[in-house]
Amino acid sequence: MSMLRSFVFPLMLSGTAMPALGAEYQPVSDRIIGAVSAAPKSAAEVTAQCDTRLDALASLRARVEAMPLSTEPLDLLAAYDDLYNLAFTTAYTEPGVIKDTNPDAAIRKAAEDCFQRASAVLVDLGMSRPIYERLLTVGKADISPALRYMVDRQLDSYRRLGVDKDAATRARIGELQNGITAASIEFEGNISADTRTVTATPEELAGMPPDWLAARPAGADGLVQIGMSYPDVMPLLRYADRADVRKRVMTAFANRAYPTNNAVLRRLIDDRAQFAGLLGYSDFAGYDFANRMAENPGRVQSFLDEIDRVARPIGEAEAGRMLARLHKDDPSLASLGSWNSSYALRLIRKEDYAVDPEQVRQYFAFDKVQAGILDLTRDLFGVEIRPWATEVWHPDVRAFEMVQDGAVIGRFYLDMHPREGKFTHAQMAPLRFGIRDRVLPVAVLETNFPNGLMEHSDVVTFLHEFGHLLHWIFAGGQDYAAQNPMELENDVIEAPSQLLEEWVWDYDTLKRFASNAAGEPIPAALVEKMNVSRRFGEAFGTMMQLGYAGASLAFYSGVPKDRDLAAVYDEAYNRYALAPDPEGTHGYAAFGHLTGYGASYYTYQWSKALSSDLLSEFRKHGLRDPATAKRYRDLILAPGGSASMNQLARNFLGRDWTVDAYRAELQLGR
Repeated sequence: MSMLRSFVFPLMLSGTAMPALGAEYQPVSDRIIGAVSAAPKSAAEVTAQCDTRLDALASLRARVEAMPLSTEPLDLLAAYDDLYNLAFTTAYTEPGVIKDTNPDAAIRKAAEDCFQRASAVLVDLGMSRPIYERLLTVGKADISPALRYMVDRQLDSYRRLGVDKDAATRARIGELQNGITAASIEFEGNISADTRTVTATPEELAGMPPDWLAARPAGADGLVQIGMSYPDVMPLLRYADRADVRKRVMTAFANRAYPTNNAVLRRLIDDRAQFAGLLGYSDFAGYDFANRMAENPGRVQSFLDEIDRVARPIGEAEAGRMLARLHKDDPSLASLGSWNSSYALRLIRKEDYAVDPEQVRQYFAFDKVQAGILDLTRDLFGVEIRPWATEVWHPDVRAFEMVQDGAVIGRFYLDMHPREGKFTHAQMAPLRFGIRDRVLPVAVLETNFPNGLMEHSDVVTFLHEFGHLLHWIFAGGQDYAAQNPMELENDVIEAPSQLLEEWVWDYDTLKRFASNAAGEPIPAALVEKMNVSRRFGEAFGTMMQLGYAGASLAFYSGVPKDRDLAAVYDEAYNRYALAPDPEGTHGYAAFGHLTGYGASYYTYQWSKALSSDLLSEFRKHGLRDPATAKRYRDLILAPGGSASMNQLARNFLGRDWTVDAYRAELQLGR
């Protein structure tokens, strides 16, 4: 018996047996979906695959809708899950990855078209009364707690699409949902398509690391072109000595996709407001929070205010210290702007804590970091990771498979470096739902790291996103596709990834892979200094995160049609953030989380509070303690979305989780 087979058992309440699957219904989705095909040769291939899957989806839907309500409940559930697997695979796996990563614009466009077509089919499916009635029948049966959670989540999803409304209302909801999908695709596409650059002379780039400069030689006109990718912008904001250059780059960066996305966001806000109104909510934020742990906007605002009370005095002191340091070089500086904060943080950490980020980055070459994170996974969770011989869509992409006790338990791709037309941030994207004894989980990591020396903050991001990937793979042993991790409450979905960030501050972990060009491991004394300096600026950064959460909430809490979106964003963001962006910028136009996360950017802070509490178990027993890591894998990761995170956290901690650990963590920065 593989370990994956046993992972679901800790989920069940004491004395509850694992239910048998539907004995009569035989799934067909696996055969229709087939092998992963994330590297198509042409746009026509993408369209043909989409057409085939959509046709099969229509047939399967008709078949499930026609099943008698007297059918054995577990057979009804197996049939529904078969439909779920095919529907979400058709809409959100290959199409999502291809549109975000493929080097060919025509192929990306075909995938985008498929994504939109399939999303429309999912909206219509989500308003199917026959499917809803069959789920209701399952819900009335005597089923296990894990299946109860799954069925209740699915029933709630149908109600949240208006399945119980009249025909005219359902039709209007469908129109709005399709408009929301189209606007979301357009919004994100405009960010990726923004190719603006800033120019500077080599002399103006004093302070930049040599490898950064070498990768961006001056052109025939003597100017260096600075793009808007993260490897271009973030090091410049940290190292460039000239404030005017930093401000010039930050101004361009904070104006990406503007003015194009202004009208797109307005359309998105208006459609979501109408959609929420049809379902009986006063605004989209109320709708968005109703199926999350937070439940309503009032509780979200109270949570933000609670974190604000702890972080603000510390963050303000940090901002004052940064401004005082900058005054040494420029006494005329009146305030701390966003273009100065990373630079000031670096100076203080270098001068007051003896931590120079330029020295630190010498120990974090990308290839070594990637190898180190794979080794950490082996050590913590007792798995093997080996190359996977499969087609990839770009030479930069690497493919791996994860092995447990000689059996492959999951596969993944790493697409880690920026290129034209690619998704510009960092995310994990699923390619296959893992279903026990049927389908292996498959996922993709999409990031934009330099293919060379990395900032330590990049390493943190790498491990964060890899945490999502591990969650996806380790949860791939459930009996149903609809028990995947995305079926957890969405405001805790970041917690497992945020927890994993802690390992790249641990010397025992870093010494195994962090080494300089001469092969010398990172010194223990340097890591100790990094940890001492780590807390400086943490509350300042938390205030910025609260600013994004406030803006996300404000946009979806009822914005009058004549209200300037820039004013909404600036007012909400600057209520918390302690270093405003340059005047005349429009950071919301490239705030990609406004599509997928909607009003719920607070999720990062909510998840951070949970992850801090979960981490307390590792702090007690040791970050590299295999027994604690196994308990964490079995009780938090492996269950996927088959129970509430409240229950999973209680199983792991032996109590209900609280925000106390996060509050204490923030106060370490005093």
